[in-house]
Amino acid sequence: MSDNPTLIADIGGTNARFALTADAPRYFMQAQTLEAAEFEHVSDAIDTYLHSHNVKQLNGISLAVAGPIRDDKVSFPNSHWAIDCKDLRARYNTEHVRLLNDWEAISYSLSCLGADDLINIGGEWNGLPDGDYTVGALGPGSGLGMSGLLRRNGGLIPLVTEGGHAGFSPENQLQGEILAYLHQKFDDRISRERLLSGPGLVNIHEALCEIHGQENPGLIAADIAVAGINKTDPICEETFDLFFEVLGQVAGDIALALGADQGVFIGGGICQRYPQQLIESRFRKGFENKGRHSYLMRNIPTWLIMHKNPGLLGASVYAQTLL
Repeated sequence: MSDNPTLIADIGGTNARFALTADAPRYFMQAQTLEAAEFEHVSDAIDTYLHSHNVKQLNGISLAVAGPIRDDKVSFPNSHWAIDCKDLRARYNTEHVRLLNDWEAISYSLSCLGADDLINIGGEWNGLPDGDYTVGALGPGSGLGMSGLLRRNGGLIPLVTEGGHAGFSPENQLQGEILAYLHQKFDDRISRERLLSGPGLVNIHEALCEIHGQENPGLIAADIAVAGINKTDPICEETFDLFFEVLGQVAGDIALALGADQGVFIGGGICQRYPQQLIESRFRKGFENKGRHSYLMRNIPTWLIMHKNPGLLGASVYAQTLL
């Protein structure tokens, strides 16, 4: 490690994951997770981390953040922290301080993922080419993240989107009935995120209870997932199957919208926790079911990201552009 490494971090509403990187973006060091609630300011957490690893001076700072970035500033919806790059530049005596969206970081990470970081969910893939390529990424968690990555003339171009808030389009009668229920529940347009997220699992389950004329037991997402996986409740099982089918449909839409013929990558905690269920689900059926373009979809690979810290990896890749 160089005397003056770059600090990278993946910061959410609850936790901040820190690490140090030097010259090789795939290999970051001294990864450590700190709880945001234990520190008044992000700089207090950074100071604690740097002190614990005896770092005196930084080359730069690259922070992936789960919040909207405006004018080099971010406030977190679920945390008291706020970050201003100007303050960090002054405090740590470096001009190389940047914020990037958490799914922008996921995009950057795609360029460095290896075979050990991925599980194939269909389609053949021999790795990303050395030349130009276009890939997509999405992942359900507390919300639905969505992004893409282009490589052009040796440079990486992330595509940051709010595609999770695009409208949900049902593809069969049952999905149409679910959409009608959600319209009634929310009295508003229904986005993809209303189905493809932790709260989305609950929404699907509620809708299926109504459609099948059964009492809604008020289960939370974790309980629905456990019952669905263990096949102890038919509606929970149907909820999980439909969740993955819709995820496949949206992943296929991304592939078509971006021209991502090199693949679509699936992230997010829900899918990482249940990889076998994703493999065995109707995900690929939903992905490939694109009418006249179905024959094209069969050749596009889909992969589940199993890397433990893709946000840190992406921040590390981005850090190389700072110096």
